Amino acid sequence: MPLAKFESMLKRTMGLDIQSIGRPMLERALQERQGSCGVADLDAYWLLLQMSEPEQLQLIESVIVPETWFFRNREAFQEMAQLQQRWPRLISASQPLRILSLPCSTGEEPYSIAMALLDAGVPPSHFQIDAIDISPQSLHVARQAVYGKNSFRGDYLSFRDRYFALNEQGYALSETVRQQVRFAQSNLFAADLLAGQAPYDIIFCRNLLIYFDRTTQHQAVTILLRRLAPEGLVFVGPAESALMMLHELTPIKAPMAFAFRQGAPKREIARTLPPTVAYVPLAPAPRTTTARSTPARTRTANGNPAMLPPQASLATAQLLADQGKLSEAAAVCEQFIRQHGASAAAYYLTGVIHDAADRKQAAAECYRKALYLEPNHADAMTHLAALLQTMGDYAGAKLLQQRARRSAENNPS
Repeated sequence: MPLAKFESMLKRTMGLDIQSIGRPMLERALQERQGSCGVADLDAYWLLLQMSEPEQLQLIESVIVPETWFFRNREAFQEMAQLQQRWPRLISASQPLRILSLPCSTGEEPYSIAMALLDAGVPPSHFQIDAIDISPQSLHVARQAVYGKNSFRGDYLSFRDRYFALNEQGYALSETVRQQVRFAQSNLFAADLLAGQAPYDIIFCRNLLIYFDRTTQHQAVTILLRRLAPEGLVFVGPAESALMMLHELTPIKAPMAFAFRQGAPKREIARTLPPTVAYVPLAPAPRTTTARSTPARTRTANGNPAMLPPQASLATAQLLADQGKLSEAAAVCEQFIRQHGASAAAYYLTGVIHDAADRKQAAAECYRKALYLEPNHADAMTHLAALLQTMGDYAGAKLLQQRARRSAENNPS
């Protein structure tokens, strides 16, 4: 039986463009579900699928491969937590901040939002998070809120000591964080999505739009913007930022946050650059494999040459990318590499920029160079895996995902 009917059903129910995951993955999922249901062939399975909504959800579970961890793309949470600067009138118990995480997968993202706000000193009564996912299985894990080592990656794990308790099942999240999140099953294209709910001040919708075709992507963004309050923020994934620039959104000048504000700005409320570029510290300076003392060159407001430290060059590229100036950002990264030598951080950032500009081959090459220089670069691994999947290299993507998991397990802190 042709796969067209199954592809159409998945697009209708969840917006999935089958090209984003590839037909071989759909074929494997169908074979798995057909065997589990004990039906003779795909014709019989199709009939079962029409009569059983639970089985439709099971098929969706089989094609979804959630890949998430706490504080993934940490800069987004750092920017979101700057509430006193952005929404001083909203930080009150009488008008709590409203936040949406969609899709929320197994809960790491909405719980990270809650922890970031609590760490920023926002009282629990001053914010509420709604978390939505299409997968009942993922939501069950999220509500249990007990996680294994794979959910904790990177070098910034102090939050685990503050908010988790280790038991026989894994790391159990504290009730203080759990009570801030309300989970519900739905999907972005459901007719009754968030019916009756007030608009949200912040929406996290990261790494979902890449699974839609171009028409469906724009429909999805339109739906999100209807749910976003005036001057509200929406956070997307690195490869989705170019798409957002096609809508009435203003990029927030926060390095690597990939955040956009509803509408045109009356005034700049985000961090801005003075006439001479300043470095915005996000974390310890990125490791480089070749240390040189020659600083990058740029120009001041009057046109005179200015000397910048290496970190400032990468910060400049990040800010340009967040403003949608992808060609300029890529040029700064290339200049940095010429002047300072090979760097995993620089190649990774260049890859993200090419990714956002839909230059897939160039992005993949940069991610590979970053991994050559720093084999355990978790972000480069996960970004390259996602990119390979969209390019049809499913075996390569799977190997990278497995490698990323092993790296996380072997380097828990």
